Amino acid sequence: MKAFDLSGRVAIVTGGNGGIGLGMARGLAGAGARVVVAGRNAQKSAAAAKDIGGIVQMTRAMACAWAKDNIQVNAVLPGWIDTDLTRGARQQVEGLNERVLARTPAGRWGTPADLAGIAVFLASAASDFLTGTAIPVDGGYSVQG
Repeated sequence: MKAFDLSGRVAIVTGGNGGIGLGMARGLAGAGARVVVAGRNAQKSAAAAKDIGGIVQMTRAMACAWAKDNIQVNAVLPGWIDTDLTRGARQQVEGLNERVLARTPAGRWGTPADLAGIAVFLASAASDFLTGTAIPVDGGYSVQG
């Protein structure tokens, strides 16, 4: 068994037409998965994000409920990623770029490709015993006070 081989698997990526979703879709395809991309409107998604709330607790609850059926539920928590949406925010919010860079130990904004590895890992057999966790992919931003 190749731990990160996704040959023969199908991945459905919402928002895969750009930004973070596209980075994940490319990673999954590169690992051998057949990828189905479902596009979405970024502005509508951003507006809906404020209503999501509790995603980490929901992930934990679903993981507990579905583990007996061999279904793993995990969350990816992306940090400040360089996308069309965040480029617009940097133009509109004075000092945003400097504040993000100052607080991010990696010293840079993430790229959509930075999310490819976590997508492949979570879709692969390598993560079969991982469930109920929220994984930040943020260059260390979340560990800063």
